[in-house]
Amino acid sequence: MKKSNLLIRGFSILTLVFLLFSGAAFASAASEPSETSPDLLIRKIMGLAYESQQTISSGSFSVGDSLKKVEKEWGPAEDLSTVAANYWSKNIRFLYDGSTGRKTITAIDDFDPQLTTIHLADVKELLGEPVSEKEQEGMYYVTYSDNENYKLTFVFESAWVNPNPNLSLYTLESVEK
Repeated sequence: MKKSNLLIRGFSILTLVFLLFSGAAFASAASEPSETSPDLLIRKIMGLAYESQQTISSGSFSVGDSLKKVEKEWGPAEDLSTVAANYWSKNIRFLYDGSTGRKTITAIDDFDPQLTTIHLADVKELLGEPVSEKEQEGMYYVTYSDNENYKLTFVFESAWVNPNPNLSLYTLESVEK
């Protein structure tokens, strides 16, 4: 009986040691920063646009919200014109209708630095053919829409210089009904 108790105790200790080392390995792997792949980032952009008309950097603010709501939570814009409120430190620009008292947000420009990991080929491969695409003033614009809720325009560096340019920013607008 002593042999079986010794065997069980030894097995229990080995199991405990294994679990401790496994947990440490999992914890260190979980604490390492993970890079977001272009595909996941594109899916996140499309999901936010479809579900809530938000962008990755717009926080809880959506197209259709009031700029006054943004100012209440984030403070005054770092740069404000009659049609745009720039929050450079948050990588976001809210375009708004100044003719309404609440300054309704009509579009959101998102220029988060991680967007530069996305290339034109990534977007077209994942999303298919765009509704429109054009080269204008040194930028390449590719637009997708669900024709009911949103219109997304991805703005790339010139496709003349590089046939697979990096994404600079994207604009989310509501679809005019």
